[in-house]
This record gives sequence, structure tokens and C-alpha cells, in this order.
Amino acid sequence: MPKFSINIPCKPYVKRFLELNYGCPVDFTKDKTVYPDLRRKLERKNTRYDARLEGCRHIRYTDSVEVKITRDDFYRYGWELSKTDMVDFNRQMEARAKTFMYVIVSTRMSLGMSQTDSISYFQKTYNFPEMIWPAESINKDCQRNLTICKNEILNNISLLIDKISLAKLSGNGTISQQFKKAYETVEF
Repeated sequence: MPKFSINIPCKPYVKRFLELNYGCPVDFTKDKTVYPDLRRKLERKNTRYDARLEGCRHIRYTDSVEVKITRDDFYRYGWELSKTDMVDFNRQMEARAKTFMYVIVSTRMSLGMSQTDSISYFQKTYNFPEMIWPAESINKDCQRNLTICKNEILNNISLLIDKISLAKLSGNGTISQQFKKAYETVEF
């Protein structure tokens, strides 16, 4: 049975992110946002910036990812993206990968971990080694784009624990319903 797929050049960490999320080969067909956009790119073949991108060798796209497409889309729209669409697709997927990284790193940092340790945790836990996504690159990106409120998560967890505790104490009669209601709405 023939395989219906396209190969899209990309950065190594984008490839890893896509394969972690959508398998290998990457299968967007069940994703209600990414696959329709990919199909539109195959169908319309936006070439607006192709001339400008012609001289670029896309040095940063040192890897490529195999993406499954339906048989119908393969025969109807083809198996190639324009340079403009390839760059746009990469920009969108890179933004998703970075958002994922920001959430993991910032969560660890808000728990009191250093940025270096948070990045190392992200790399080890989610299998993004140095050769795929260098810590120095992540560090620079975080310094430019990430704002952290130290202990934010601990404060939110503490408030949640207080709320649960008040419910339990009220449930067993240690405190009154009135006391519980008065302190549930207190924001620190």
C-alpha cells in the first residue's frame, strides 16, 4: 500500500516536538486546526515570498519531518509546499514548541528552581538533548521572552489547600459555614 506523505524541512527541535505530539511519521489528520491549515497550504500554494526566499538556503532547517496526508489530498493538491508556506508552517510549529518549552521552564522556575536547572529539567524530561535544542539557545530565548513571578505556583497551591481545608473543617463542624464563606473570598 503506498504511503501518502510530504517531507517538510524544519529545525531539529521542531521535528522532535512534532514527533512527540503526533507520532512518527507525523499525523495531523485528526487535528482540527493544523491539518486544515496544511491542506490549505497544499491547495493554494502561496508563493508571495518565494522570490525573496529563493536565495535563502534555510540553513536553520537542518532536519526534515515526514507528515502524513490523506490519499485524496495527495492526488488532489500534491505533495509539496511552496517556500512561503514551508517557512510559515515552520514558524507556526516553532511557536507551539516554544510555548510548550516556556510553560515547562517557567513552571519549574516559579517553584524556585534556577533557570539553568529548569532548562536542564526540560531537556532531560522531554528528550530535547543539546544536539536537538541547545541549552544556550533556550536560555537566550527565555531571557528575551519569559517573565516569571517567583513562587506564583506555590502561592496558588497554598490558596487551593486553604480552600480545601476550610471545606473539610466546615464539613466536620470545626468551623461554621459563615466562617468558611468569609475566608473563601479572601485574596492574599
